[in-house]
Amino acid sequence: MPTVGKTWALLLLWMGVTGCVTGKVLYLPGGPVRPASQATAGAEAGPAVAVLDFTWEGSPSFEIGRDYDQVRPIVWKGNPGKAVADLIAAVLAEKGVPAIRATGEADVHSGIPAKVWGRVEEFHVNVKRVDTLKVEAAAVVALRVFGTGGSAPPGWSSAVTSTYWYTDPLFITPEGTLQAVNGAANSAAEEGVRRLVETGVVVMPGVTEKR
Repeated sequence: MPTVGKTWALLLLWMGVTGCVTGKVLYLPGGPVRPASQATAGAEAGPAVAVLDFTWEGSPSFEIGRDYDQVRPIVWKGNPGKAVADLIAAVLAEKGVPAIRATGEADVHSGIPAKVWGRVEEFHVNVKRVDTLKVEAAAVVALRVFGTGGSAPPGWSSAVTSTYWYTDPLFITPEGTLQAVNGAANSAAEEGVRRLVETGVVVMPGVTEKR
């Protein structure tokens, strides 16, 4: 019976909190970030790659999802296209590849041998209650990655989609929701880099470029 009483107390607390916030906006703090760099100090550097801002045609209201439990929009006042490009550049740096960030093609020096750009086709997160004492945030990040240089065929591009789930106990939090977005965005960036290496846009340190 004490366990039942504790459960009811938590449920009543949740009902009180949700009753106060229903109809408001869930704002996400910060934005997607790369975990601590795992680049090896002193590692041989490969040929440089210019990473341009990805395009993103999102909502003017910055809404990127819905909190279905508390009936409110989820808003992140950031730029998914810039955030994704930052993550891809960070992943390249971890692999020993110098990544030059640029807003657009006009900012890329003519001596840079490879270039990466693209568009963010999906960038959203939805949150819902999955049982009485647990909520779940589900994020999706989908990209179309383009690359030129190295041994890549002309007009090369690749579609990348990543999903990530994060569970919060009892209450929905901005931090937990951001965890889901961060996981999906980082996974998409990692897969994008893997395909850039696979197709030859990116040449890894110590690897001779294929001709």
